[in-house]
Amino acid sequence: MSKQQLPIDEQQICEYLTRHPDFFRHHQYVLLELELHAQSQGLPNLALQQQRLLREQNTQLKTQLATTARLALENERVFRLFSQCQRQLWRCNSFSELSKQLADTLCQSPHIIACELLPYRESLRAMIDARLSQKNSYLGRLSGQEHLLLWDKDSVPHARSVALYLIGNVAQPEAILAFASDEAAHFSSDNDNLFINEFITSLELRLTDLA
Repeated sequence: MSKQQLPIDEQQICEYLTRHPDFFRHHQYVLLELELHAQSQGLPNLALQQQRLLREQNTQLKTQLATTARLALENERVFRLFSQCQRQLWRCNSFSELSKQLADTLCQSPHIIACELLPYRESLRAMIDARLSQKNSYLGRLSGQEHLLLWDKDSVPHARSVALYLIGNVAQPEAILAFASDEAAHFSSDNDNLFINEFITSLELRLTDLA
């Protein structure tokens, strides 16, 4: 009496083919009998299907590599700029001189159209409470009224995203370091703040020393 065969599910088939990658080479008649069809195009055999998948994976890898290389170059540029600013901190002897040096240096970064170190004034209180009360930085977009608190409309007309960093704390703010970009996605909550956070710490120390 023959044993009753249990049904084979798709997972078992996949596992078997993975363990025996030469299966179709030894059993080409099975491959010839397969009819694989995609929704967008007919695929006459498994080889064409595999070639298509390999091309898609290759394209994805190239895109990932290009993105990684671009981010690495951008991070290196940002690191160099903030290193330069670190050295300038101790060469400036006044708030206004420091503000000008920072603007001249950091605006060299692509898509940064403005950089301002602004001393705290009472007119900034509402924006600080709204944007910087939870943490000492805000990256994103501002309202038109908030924009005018930082920059003249004619001098920075095309700011599509901003970065704000509070110098001091919410209770006793000393200044705001503000950046504007002409790209909407340049400053977002997903940005890595490692370099700028280190710089902000040094900037706070220098402003305390200049006070």
